[in-house]
Amino acid sequence: MMKSTTKTLIAAGLLSASVMAEAGLSANIGAMSDYYFRGVDQGVSGASIMGGLDYEAENGLSVGTWAASLNDGEQEIDVYGGYAGEVEEFSYYLGYTGYLYTEDGATDFHEINLNLGYGPISFEYTVGTEDAASGVEESDYTFAAITGEYEGAYLTLGSYGNDYDGEYWEVGYNTTYEGLDMGVAYIDPDSEIGSGDTINFYISKTFEF
Repeated sequence: MMKSTTKTLIAAGLLSASVMAEAGLSANIGAMSDYYFRGVDQGVSGASIMGGLDYEAENGLSVGTWAASLNDGEQEIDVYGGYAGEVEEFSYYLGYTGYLYTEDGATDFHEINLNLGYGPISFEYTVGTEDAASGVEESDYTFAAITGEYEGAYLTLGSYGNDYDGEYWEVGYNTTYEGLDMGVAYIDPDSEIGSGDTINFYISKTFEF
């Protein structure tokens, strides 16, 4: 499972809380020292280059696409869209994310994403399916996470369910300096996920049109 970009998530596996973009068109480009997402090592050797394009309307509807470099010139290309709104002090987002891969025979993923927020706390719940290759049984999964933020620092606890299993926690810090978004995160998955703990860095630049 790869990057979920609901409402412009920059740097997969590093920035876990959703960021509301202002109405209009924006683009982003950057790099991450390693590609982890939801506590899972995506198997990329070395750094990964990433970039995306997002549009958010004033009525809360949004669409976008995001891409990241993988090994041997392959790419992950995500497409997503949804609706965001607020009720009193609560924010919410409901949308779809598809994770598509240029590698022949690679497994694509499709998800329905729900995000809820109240003050510094946000909650994510995802229902997904693995679009397996022909002759391979498809897998269904769920993912739930809760994130707390304070002045750029955050802590995320995440858990998988259904055909997938495993948990992880992630602590990090994000900031903006001279127009550049950057951050660092320590990610600690359990043995069920099959990834080792790591420290990741990212840097990116967003352009508003």
